[in-house]
Amino acid sequence: MPARILLGPQSPTSNLRQAADAIGAEGPAIVITAGWRDSEGEIEDLRERLGRPLEDLKIYQRAEAVFAAEPTLRELKRERQDKLRKLQELYRLRLRPTLQAARKLMRTEADPDLLQVEQRAAIAQVRALDRHHLRRIQSIHKEFNQRRSRLDLPRATAERDDIQAQIAGAALVLIAGGHVAVLLNRMRLFQLTEVLARKPLIAWSAGAMALSERVVLFHDHAPQGRRDAELLDTGLGIVRQRIFLPHARTRLDWKNTRRMALLSRRFAPAACCTLDSGSMLRFEDDRLVDAHGSVQVTSQGRRQPVKPS
Repeated sequence: MPARILLGPQSPTSNLRQAADAIGAEGPAIVITAGWRDSEGEIEDLRERLGRPLEDLKIYQRAEAVFAAEPTLRELKRERQDKLRKLQELYRLRLRPTLQAARKLMRTEADPDLLQVEQRAAIAQVRALDRHHLRRIQSIHKEFNQRRSRLDLPRATAERDDIQAQIAGAALVLIAGGHVAVLLNRMRLFQLTEVLARKPLIAWSAGAMALSERVVLFHDHAPQGRRDAELLDTGLGIVRQRIFLPHARTRLDWKNTRRMALLSRRFAPAACCTLDSGSMLRFEDDRLVDAHGSVQVTSQGRRQPVKPS
């Protein structure tokens, strides 16, 4: 299985060239910057940091051209996104009181034999809600794919085949950050999971999140106030048993160990791993072989350096 290296944000510290040197793949490199949306393709800085020729696949722009040429697909995509947005709203209505109950029990003092059982039960309810939400999301994606397969979409098919061929011919694929939902939607539109899984990959921030099995949004210090961590979507599943947390140094309330412990226990057995600027996690054959600058949230809500397995 090709190597996958996951990085934190590339500002203020960039370790992209170090990651590319660690992979050692020689030959043409390509990048997916769809998460940047209207800034897609502005990769001069990336080329300089990488120190080698680099081509942008421009899948955001190509998707927009496909939607303009094939309005039935555009309408189908719009319908799916409307369903996903409404489902997320309904999920939040259930998530808040369920998490509040778990947090109250984490703060409560009582007979340990009584309390621990109730705490585990409350966390199990949060986990059950997350699993239910994930199944609903998967069902919506499945319906979209089934309906799409019955449509005649020559432009989408041609673009998909061309993009997949470009990836197959590349020595190295980079996946940048940005808007994780947009990035995932465009990669799914062109059915890139299988071809990406066969290539050496370097991904950072939202790009790293997109490679995981579950995408979790979080921000304990948001401008509009503290928000609950929420399951947004399935990822591509190329890197497994990890929840990736970019910008964790500023977005997580590390002083609140109970809150952090609930985050860790909620998503176990997947490990919640931070990806701050300068972080690097290298996977080979689905195994973590090197780790720098990343910490894992423990079940006690503390930081523990991520170590190779």
